[in-house]
Amino acid sequence: MTAAPFCTFDDSLWPLLILRMTREPSNQELEEYLDRSASFLRRGERHVVIADLLQGGMITAEQRRRQADWMLQHDRLLRETVLGNAFVMTSPILRLGLNILFYIRMPPCPYVVVSRLEPALVWAADRLEGAGLHEASERVRRHWGLLPTRNRFS
Repeated sequence: MTAAPFCTFDDSLWPLLILRMTREPSNQELEEYLDRSASFLRRGERHVVIADLLQGGMITAEQRRRQADWMLQHDRLLRETVLGNAFVMTSPILRLGLNILFYIRMPPCPYVVVSRLEPALVWAADRLEGAGLHEASERVRRHWGLLPTRNRFS
């Protein structure tokens, strides 16, 4: 029996990409994750990423360095294509790990850290809307049952 992947990629609402981490990755799984992430960057299309880490595990210091190196290697594509990254987590340990990663290498795009998926989705839809991707923003809002931006605070 094969273990479930530590991360699934859902691009069914592209240009929204949702990553769901379910456990700690092995070094090989992290490399596969980074390769797959790079494939989305190579599309050359602007998009927003939500990383759902509610079930995720901590990565090692070596893996954080590898991820920081990957961010440096892909800096231009990250800047050109990623409109923002929302991290969904409640674990103080994971938050510490993210802070350490960002200390090593600041992300080249706006980001937010939230404790529930819904605020991440609202933020992502707002980022899409702000970039002029109105249809994509509305598709995300409809799919997840989110209020339109103009009515959200009324």
